[in-house]
Amino acid sequence: MNTIARHFVYAITLLFTLSTAKAYADNPPHTVTIAVFSINDFHGAFVQDLDKGIPGAPSVLHCLDSLKAVYPYHLTVAAGDNFGGSYFYKATKGLLLPPFFDMAEINISAVGNHEFDDGQPELARKWQGDALRPANWQFDYICANIYDEKGMNPPYMAPYKIAEVRVSPTQSVKVAFIGLLASSAKEQIKARNTIGLTFSGRYTRVLDSLKSLPEFQEVREAAVHNLLIHIGTRMKDGKPQWVDKSLDELYAIGDNLIDGIFSGHSHDPVCGLINDKQYPVVQGHWHGNYISMIKYVVDLDQNKVISATPEIVKVPAKSKEQLIGRALRLQELTDSLLDNTKTTAGVPIGTQLTVCTEVLPHDRTEMFVDSPVGKLVCSSFSETFRKVAHKKDKEVIVGVNHFGGIRANLPKGKISVLDVGEVLPFGNPLCVYEMTGKELYRLIDAGFNNHYFGRIQRSNLNVELNGDGHVKRLVYVSPKGKKKVIKDNTRCYVVADEYMTTGGDDYSPELFPNEKRVKVGLPLTTDCFIDYLRQQPQIPVK
Repeated sequence: MNTIARHFVYAITLLFTLSTAKAYADNPPHTVTIAVFSINDFHGAFVQDLDKGIPGAPSVLHCLDSLKAVYPYHLTVAAGDNFGGSYFYKATKGLLLPPFFDMAEINISAVGNHEFDDGQPELARKWQGDALRPANWQFDYICANIYDEKGMNPPYMAPYKIAEVRVSPTQSVKVAFIGLLASSAKEQIKARNTIGLTFSGRYTRVLDSLKSLPEFQEVREAAVHNLLIHIGTRMKDGKPQWVDKSLDELYAIGDNLIDGIFSGHSHDPVCGLINDKQYPVVQGHWHGNYISMIKYVVDLDQNKVISATPEIVKVPAKSKEQLIGRALRLQELTDSLLDNTKTTAGVPIGTQLTVCTEVLPHDRTEMFVDSPVGKLVCSSFSETFRKVAHKKDKEVIVGVNHFGGIRANLPKGKISVLDVGEVLPFGNPLCVYEMTGKELYRLIDAGFNNHYFGRIQRSNLNVELNGDGHVKRLVYVSPKGKKKVIKDNTRCYVVADEYMTTGGDDYSPELFPNEKRVKVGLPLTTDCFIDYLRQQPQIPVK
């Protein structure tokens, strides 16, 4: 951006600030407007991808800075799932999250299910060993409904946190945040990463218990009170609704202390009023493509909120030439990591693998379909095992994956390692099981009737259902197109992401008996998919 253009941007920002100052002057006497901003389900989406509607962290930071210029009295928080589901984040070991959150002035976050992706010890460390972690950055996770074996909140999170907004040289407004996580989140976390933890879905009892603590008085004394929660909402008929297994509990929340709700988890843009108390609630879709905001007018004399206005703001994607200041610095850090980061198998993440002749969709809101990307992922699992174990085409080998483990489309055109990694970011171990046809029927039936987390994705297998939605017949299709009806005694090999074999996404571990496991060395899921696509001149595979 040239000097004239930069001066124009600064002039526009100044005009916004001056016009806002006049608007504040129109507020009732002894009041001030506090803007609380939130991002949710960012999922480590640092890299801009316009095809997927991802603006990138530098654009999010640019938008936040613009909003802060308009609303000088502000706070910014996160509603959980700050990482996870992003291959760039995993490949770079999260180096950029601390500097991004520091630049964005995010010091408080709800706990999301993906916060447990690297285990409890890593969650407790909060990037303490990160080379790019600013020395003065303080970061707190809050959640009141997770308990350890002693019935206490784990030491690496607090049930609530209070922040202050300075509104004059002598006066601050205290803003309180109480954290909650969806009780069903435990089913979306690797079992070994939640050992010793209980996730309570009795949200009203949790809040009542919290209020009984003597130290909760400091929350009552705050002027603004928020629920900062990783529990999903959505819009229906123009009104917000809860998305959770414990709906009655959520709709029963009716505390007069609560002024507003910042939600996350369900990946929907939400803005409106919810519950009988008509709480303002906001949720900014995901990947930072919206910023949530509640504007509170606070009576300074009475130390309380007198009005609250919810909004969500679309983040415009900015090119590098349009960025200035902190946002430009963040873009430069992102570019550097893109150029220098390699996969666990030593492949630079910018490497081109193949060419996609059409967009291959995977819409995470359409969870009960056979996804073209899902089939391709599962084919990589089954064919990698076939090659490593020297199995013939006639051997029944089925790759399976849980719907939520696949995160994105494959775009038309050149496909890089980063594109593939964003589709399959978690890099979990692959497990192989030798099953009977009867056991395969049981697994596939469970996967077709997983009504909360979505349909099982699979390769080499046609499924016929009866009128009740249960599996009536399975037909194996070999790599050469030959078909074979699966019978109860048919020998089958199933290649699965370890996550679903250990209870993830509500798949019972009993579906994957340990005594049926085949010992064979396979690459991690993402590396498997990368290696498979490198062998294809183009996709879809003909």
